[in-house]
Amino acid sequence: MNEQAPNVIRNEAHVVERRYQEAFESQDFFLLLEADRHISMASAKLRVLKYINPVNSTDVARQYINSSKIPQNNPRYVYRDLEFDPEAVKVELLNLPIVDSELGRIYRAKRDEVFNTICMLESRNTPEFLDRSRLLFGTAEKATLEKAEKWLALEPEPEDTELFDAKEARARLTMVVRRQKFLCSIRVRNYLSSDAAAGELAVALRKGAYYSKNDIESLAVHEIETHVLRTRNAEMQPFRALFFHGFPRVDKPASAYLSTEEGLATFNEELAGVLTNRRRRLLAGRVKAVYLMDKEEMSFYDIFNVLVSQYKFSRAEAYTICERAYRGGGYTKDHIYFYGYEQVKQLWETSPESFELLYMGKVGVAHLSIVQRLYKNGKGILYPPRHLPVFFKELEDTVRLRMPQEALEDDAADY
Repeated sequence: MNEQAPNVIRNEAHVVERRYQEAFESQDFFLLLEADRHISMASAKLRVLKYINPVNSTDVARQYINSSKIPQNNPRYVYRDLEFDPEAVKVELLNLPIVDSELGRIYRAKRDEVFNTICMLESRNTPEFLDRSRLLFGTAEKATLEKAEKWLALEPEPEDTELFDAKEARARLTMVVRRQKFLCSIRVRNYLSSDAAAGELAVALRKGAYYSKNDIESLAVHEIETHVLRTRNAEMQPFRALFFHGFPRVDKPASAYLSTEEGLATFNEELAGVLTNRRRRLLAGRVKAVYLMDKEEMSFYDIFNVLVSQYKFSRAEAYTICERAYRGGGYTKDHIYFYGYEQVKQLWETSPESFELLYMGKVGVAHLSIVQRLYKNGKGILYPPRHLPVFFKELEDTVRLRMPQEALEDDAADY
């Protein structure tokens, strides 16, 4: 970085702060910030995966993976008690005054999303849980399933014989965090319905899981260089409920930020060259499980057998896919990995100049128009992404030329 660059960055920051202050002086903006504060506090209480990942997962899994006789009844999962008063939070959300404007309508949608998420958590192990899940995430449709079937037909690579336990994987991922130069803790945890999961500022690995070299490279891109990175950039933005906790749906349930969140992480794996056929099959298997669980109303036992006998998943893989779809009472989120991947890939092919905006925070493809208006090419009240994935610098020149050059230069200057 040249000697003048730090002064340029500081001057730009002061300009953004002045615009932010000018906007703050309006009464409508003040009310939006009040709504933002309350919705953010409510969002921070949710910890959805903490409350829907079964605490007896390990015991149930043994019955499907190791037993010669597979249970035919759906598993009876046990969950943690909610550590907040759901009724009190819902009342506070409903009493929030929110102005009638474009941003105000988005905040109402975010409030409704948080409200419905609380209702979903309250309804675990009841039919209402699936209804709430559909409302929040949509569900796997026939068109998405047909595309996923192509990934299911892929031939998986041979399994890697060199595997690393969660402790060694944590050490290797910590090295990636150091290269990204932001804070992120890598932890080893029980009760995960996958081998890894990203929180807002941390990545959890499943105790007892083993990871290949490619698994670790994939986790680095998916969890650290996408999920945690977007959260770190979101901390700089003025609208925390939207950029840090995620933009809500704008029309279809799958238009919320989460489809882009998972789709971007998957597309980044492909861009970085670490998206294997084995991983593609796993993501497609999740779409299949959600479709069969919701649309076909098949049992856990039947879907497990379909995945093992028809699609040649291992018992362990099939069980994890089924648990993810059935936890809580029917969790449809897993279809959005593929749905979001298609969205992000289309954006990359048709409007690569908008790609950088996805890293400003937990923004969805469906929200780019309002983000562009708030950003105004650096003249608005939003900050550009402070961090971009380190793997960007390792891409081939033909790929790098499709990306915003200014963003690449700024990012390279930080390292």
